[in-house]
Amino acid sequence: MSSLTRQQSFEAALDSQTYESAWRYARRLTDCREDAEDLLQAALTHAYKRHDQLRDPARFKGWLLSIVRTQFLSWRRSLQVRPRTVSELPQLSTGEPDPLADQLAEVMLKLPEPQREILSLFYIDGLNLEETGQVLDVDPAAVRQRLYRARQALRRKLDSSWEPAGAAVSRGGDCHETI
Repeated sequence: MSSLTRQQSFEAALDSQTYESAWRYARRLTDCREDAEDLLQAALTHAYKRHDQLRDPARFKGWLLSIVRTQFLSWRRSLQVRPRTVSELPQLSTGEPDPLADQLAEVMLKLPEPQREILSLFYIDGLNLEETGQVLDVDPAAVRQRLYRARQALRRKLDSSWEPAGAAVSRGGDCHETI
């Protein structure tokens, strides 16, 4: 595949919705904006180089998100640190600040990383069971079971830690080495 053809093919597959999903996912995996930018850049570079290996172009979004995840896990292993806490979830609504959405984001931060990740991929990024399974490298039945458990955990956290509206949500964090 020629360089121009590869670039055109990649740009056609990487629409704005897919890019935004990849950005939000990278942002949730990292503690700061700079780390997310580095992670996304590394993932996009990797995806661009291997785009011709993708057999089904309809699966591009899930494939790209799985690359973001793989790049993050590789980076985290290289730092030899325990899983980092997600410091910011995307706003669940647009416009005026929504205390309920902020509260939900704060409660989600209290969930274990795998539960946050599966809830975010399925509900925030809008992936279906198969695409979520592709990103996490599990079959759709396992995704369904993990989603059920994550929703139950979220429900328990909401019931036990419901605070008055307007509670502050922790935002930001220290940046780490670049990816």
